[in-house]
Amino acid sequence: MARGGEGVADAYEQHLADHERDRRRAQGSFYTPPALVDWILDRALPATPGATVLDPACGTGHFLVAAARRLGVRAVHGSDLDPEAVRIARERLQALDPGVAADEIERQVVLADGLTAWEGRTFDAVVGNPPFLGQLRRRSAGQNEEHRRALGAYTDTSAVFLHRALDLVAPGGVVALVQPLSVLAARDAGPVRRAVAERGTLTDFWCSDRPVFEGTPVLTCVPVVRVGAGPGPDPDAWGRLAAPTFGIPVAPLAAGAAGAGTVGDLADCTADFRDQFYGLAPFVRDRLPGGTPLVTTGLIDPAESRWGRTATRFARVRYDEPSVDLAALRADGALARWADARLVPKLLVAGQGRVIEAVADEHGAWLPSVPVVSVVPRDRADLWRLLAVLLAPPVVAHAATRYLGAGLTPGSVKVSARQVAALPLPADAGAWAEGADLARQAQHAGEDERPGLLVATGRVMTAAYGAGDDVLDWWAGRVRRRTDDSAAGAGSAPA
Repeated sequence: MARGGEGVADAYEQHLADHERDRRRAQGSFYTPPALVDWILDRALPATPGATVLDPACGTGHFLVAAARRLGVRAVHGSDLDPEAVRIARERLQALDPGVAADEIERQVVLADGLTAWEGRTFDAVVGNPPFLGQLRRRSAGQNEEHRRALGAYTDTSAVFLHRALDLVAPGGVVALVQPLSVLAARDAGPVRRAVAERGTLTDFWCSDRPVFEGTPVLTCVPVVRVGAGPGPDPDAWGRLAAPTFGIPVAPLAAGAAGAGTVGDLADCTADFRDQFYGLAPFVRDRLPGGTPLVTTGLIDPAESRWGRTATRFARVRYDEPSVDLAALRADGALARWADARLVPKLLVAGQGRVIEAVADEHGAWLPSVPVVSVVPRDRADLWRLLAVLLAPPVVAHAATRYLGAGLTPGSVKVSARQVAALPLPADAGAWAEGADLARQAQHAGEDERPGLLVATGRVMTAAYGAGDDVLDWWAGRVRRRTDDSAAGAGSAPA
């Protein structure tokens, strides 16, 4: 094969890397490593004569050229919005097989939006690495309203391509598109996951625990979908596919646990938003005598509040002891009802952490800062039982798996108020009661005794859910790292 086309492609991508990084990020375009291209094609391309393949966002043609080497130039089709990339892709295919006329290749590789260019056509495989962009920037990606109408407002562009690709393959065909890891759990990718479950099944899956694309920290995955081969996987359980890559153990709950109810059956789970965040700011003081403690997510450890011992930040201001002037807040009136609703016995849950980090406010004396989740039991007697649930290793592993990709880092467990409410309760009432007592002891213990009591709580709650020691060991390692980090960071200011 002539190297001219390959050299031009390499030079163009180096040009992007060296001189147009901002444009490349704006377009969401990152070029795929050859080893990953081969992995995808090994699983997506059929061996039948006359098979066809489409890359709807082909760039300079990495997937097209690799597929053409296997199937022939006439088998491949592509589209892209970058005219220079399209020109290079055509030249590379021409160099691969000079016997194919240039005008024929121009009909196969077109300058167009891949979401609309192939209406009425189907292929045996749809592969590629579509741009990663949120819907707020969708116009620059050329997305068409028809292909976004049923999706979430912030569905990533790459997931929109995955959704569209389901219509571009014939029955039995394969879709294998690179996706950001967030597709596993993001709320606005839910319609895409549901469409996959309805239309096909996942036959293979790839992901990495570190970035593989130069110039972006985004973690990625590749779900390989065979259309028409259903039923597909639970659209809310895609995280299970990636859990082994991140060392998260499988935590099957005890057989009866599924019918034991959820946290939301015992408590109201609420997260506050912009109005509370900005509304509180004028009333926050440092070391205010008689003030009401404001607890930020960085001050919450498992069964422990570090308020007054660890500095924190609120509204870009550093505080040693952030306190709310409750009298002034009530006099102002805007947040008075909100504050009264929060100043009750409750659990405060950090936005994300190595485990689910929750602490009991047994006297209703603290106010939560955004994005802390408040869990208010309907019966005060359930306060410590609910803390034991949130500390339970199987529950943490369940959340880490189900919502994998939602956090800022792959190792973090991020749960929203709705997701906290959906966490399962244990079926073993006796073990649960013992775990609740241990959780209470852990929170009341000193720093030397608390780690042992936390592990004891975890051990009992692991048994309450019928899980194994591997889940307990995984959780205990994360708790130790969290408490070690907290001790080492005393006096710092977590965001």
